[in-house]
Amino acid sequence: MESKYKENTIRHWYISDFEYEDKIYQVVRGTFYNRPGFYEGLHTRTSPIQEVKVLMEEQEYEITTMNTVYHCSFDSCFFERQDKSSFELPEYQQIRQKFFVSTETSTLSNDDMLLVVADFEDYFFKDLIYFDKSGKQEKYSNNVHLGMVVDTYLITSKDYKVDIRWYVHDCGFEFYSLETDNRNLWIENVGDASLRIRLGDEVINLEPNTREKVLMKK
Repeated sequence: MESKYKENTIRHWYISDFEYEDKIYQVVRGTFYNRPGFYEGLHTRTSPIQEVKVLMEEQEYEITTMNTVYHCSFDSCFFERQDKSSFELPEYQQIRQKFFVSTETSTLSNDDMLLVVADFEDYFFKDLIYFDKSGKQEKYSNNVHLGMVVDTYLITSKDYKVDIRWYVHDCGFEFYSLETDNRNLWIENVGDASLRIRLGDEVINLEPNTREKVLMKK
């Protein structure tokens, strides 16, 4: 199947430090498409960066590494992680202002909870958004449990009234705990690939750029 992307495209990308033999290099991390020798959608990093060019007409950065020239579009930059990078991309703030899209929360009430997931995230988790009675966004803790057969992902509030856990599979995940503190649960897929999500006996194929209500408050 022919790729819809240019050769050597990286999506959901950002630049990070990489230590090798006591030296620090800058590399691009992200999801690789149409890269000879890589399978489509591989999550990995490049070799050290040699040069970065801004191509405004193409709306992308052209990033040259030791081995390859990569295409990194403005709209697929992982801005939240690039913001923390020590590498200063040229024209970055101007590009960020135009292309960064935050999660839409204006339609969520205090009775709602939004789970944001994506194929480019480790264990598919990107964010969990919900509010207290005053409208302040609540905090949570999240971590992964590495199993011998399958890994599990855990998200909990301090009082454990929110307790969301799932088994991780190649193309999605399966909930085995879903306590939302009596809130409606919405799931939004902000990635590039459809995710297969199992909720009890129900299987949801959540397409990219889709938000779906999967649990009603009791």
